[in-house]
Amino acid sequence: MPADAPTFVLFDRAHLASLAIIAVVAFAFPWLMRRLAPLRWQVRIGVLLGLLLLLLEPLSMWLRVQVYGDALALILPLHLCGLAMLLTAATLVLRSHRAYEVVYFWAWGGTLQALLTPDLRLGFPDLRYISFFIGHGLILVGVLYATLVYGFRPYAVSILRSMAALALTALLIAPINYWLGANYLYLSRKPEQASLMDLLGPWPWYILSLSLLAVLSSGLFYLPFWIRDQLGRGSLARAGSA
Repeated sequence: MPADAPTFVLFDRAHLASLAIIAVVAFAFPWLMRRLAPLRWQVRIGVLLGLLLLLLEPLSMWLRVQVYGDALALILPLHLCGLAMLLTAATLVLRSHRAYEVVYFWAWGGTLQALLTPDLRLGFPDLRYISFFIGHGLILVGVLYATLVYGFRPYAVSILRSMAALALTALLIAPINYWLGANYLYLSRKPEQASLMDLLGPWPWYILSLSLLAVLSSGLFYLPFWIRDQLGRGSLARAGSA
């Protein structure tokens, strides 16, 4: 790391500004597209957003290999957010609800946490910092676009499908970590930077704690839809009895 490189500081001005920009774009862009764009353009813009996500990952990998000298085997898109990026692209390009109901929970439970406590050593305006926040931010933009513009929503069974997909992914990634000496999904060790995992015990117990938190957070992020369903059923019941 260069001697004058900006060190990442958790929740400094640059970090908070990055989070604020992502929050505004993630909600405002889909809302504006839903209100202002005709249906055909809503779909086209969704596809373009998905293709942008597909383009960003190889660009980020090229940057890290060619500019920073990272080993390719250690930066494959096998972390949760890299996989979420691919699933978000599939959701938007293919309008796949099956991909959506998995990535909805991965994005809010995983990508959001990654944005709050990034595994970064260098801060703004380092290119890895910029690449990290653009890529992770666009995952949230894409998930909200599918929710607000495509009209997708998760169901209770979506939690089970998302958790099953996560468990299967972890089983497939674990031997890859062993083979490459990697740490995808942070199955081998905790991230170097401070994160929620620091509060969840040593390896391998923090993995079990994370699994329990994933279930709890999925229930939390499903709650708005559950409340809306209950209110809708109440309205139908009152209408039927009138």
